[in-house]
Amino acid sequence: MIYLIVGLDRKTFTPWHQNVMATEVSEAVRDARTRATKQGIDLVVAAVIGTYSSVLELPVDDIAVQKAA
Repeated sequence: MIYLIVGLDRKTFTPWHQNVMATEVSEAVRDARTRATKQGIDLVVAAVIGTYSSVLELPVDDIAVQKAA
């Protein structure tokens, strides 16, 4: 499935978004963070958008990682 990951750079508050192909939401979030890090972005994921523009919940462990960072 292709997810649209929408977020924000923690340092500059610049919006960030990118399509990510993954089998589940947590994998898509991890891939997005990896891509953003390679671009020098400290990504905070604001939303994961799936099929038919449905906003999907982030897994609890991913939310905890964002708060700890």
